[in-house]
Amino acid sequence: MRELRTFELDEPGHPVNWRARHGQSVTALEGTLWLTLEGHLADIWLRPGEVYALTEGERVWLSGEAPAARFLLTETPAPWSLRRAVFIVRQLKRRWDACKTDAFGDCPQIHA
Repeated sequence: MRELRTFELDEPGHPVNWRARHGQSVTALEGTLWLTLEGHLADIWLRPGEVYALTEGERVWLSGEAPAARFLLTETPAPWSLRRAVFIVRQLKRRWDACKTDAFGDCPQIHA
């Protein structure tokens, strides 16, 4: 199953930004879109009908060249096994972070 969302940009030149998730792509519907991606040397211009597949985790800035530029954001969710692995890693990281203290302290010990 894919999720499809249509967005219309209010003002030209005022970018919106987000961190891309697994399986996201941007499709220009009306007007020209301007994509800036973190770590990329060149910007990307999309005309109506053109699609750009985003890489998971990259920061995206998107703006329109003209008023009322519209785009479609498509997202295909990660497979269940990958989502489960990410969940487990996040839980382990939270536990690790909860155990860490400053340089002069010790990890709290819970005695039952």
